[in-house]
Amino acid sequence: MLPTSEYDRFADIYQVWTDTAASTQDNLAFYVDAYINETGPVVELGVGDGRIAVAAAARGRSVIGVDLSGAMLERCRLRAEDAGVLDRLTLINADFRSFHLEAPAALIALPYHSLGHLVTLDDKRRAIANVFSQLRPGGHFVFDDFLMTPMVMDHMRRVQLRAEYRSATGADTLLWVTSLVDEASQSLRVVTWEDELDTEGALARRRYRRLSLSWLDPSQARALLIDAGFAIESCYGDFARTPFSDATAHEQVWIARRPA
Repeated sequence: MLPTSEYDRFADIYQVWTDTAASTQDNLAFYVDAYINETGPVVELGVGDGRIAVAAAARGRSVIGVDLSGAMLERCRLRAEDAGVLDRLTLINADFRSFHLEAPAALIALPYHSLGHLVTLDDKRRAIANVFSQLRPGGHFVFDDFLMTPMVMDHMRRVQLRAEYRSATGADTLLWVTSLVDEASQSLRVVTWEDELDTEGALARRRYRRLSLSWLDPSQARALLIDAGFAIESCYGDFARTPFSDATAHEQVWIARRPA
């Protein structure tokens, strides 16, 4: 039996969440290009609502999408159906740490800091080892992770108005977010809440959602990849493929290869 996913309760606001995130336009182009330039089977872990996979499918690329959340996979299926590309997606309800493919992949991607949903080093190690086992020789693993700095942590700890929109029932809605950041354990607890307002602007309904996340230091990410058997080809500091530098990087974007 699969464990439950925090995203089952997050699915209905996920598109608003990604549409208002700073990195999503940059990472969309980066991953779509990686998918369509690959000649073998492409797998996206944490496919979510298909924001990246459906965009790649619209450009002719078939994608296998893996996600633990059934609610998110249903959102992905609906997005693909609306785009007319459902026949190019294969959706698998599975865990990063134990998913199994019928045939080895040429590319496995884990976008949008999603390795962070595994909050312990042991779980990350298991997931990366499993990715290695599901790649064909010469196949690539591409993922990004948070690059946590004092400035980023300070920003995450603030209460922020993330979005303003109409709910499914037509109510004026505000989406707020803050995070409890624990630097010692390299973990954070993201807390969001939706405020639905009545016609007078008074609070009519509030709903909270929470996500557990963690991050790796670049040295830890490198060590986990090497321990799993990967050869590291590149580490970038952003989605424009700028070589990683502690002084200028905004992300850590890794490209690793299973040796032939």
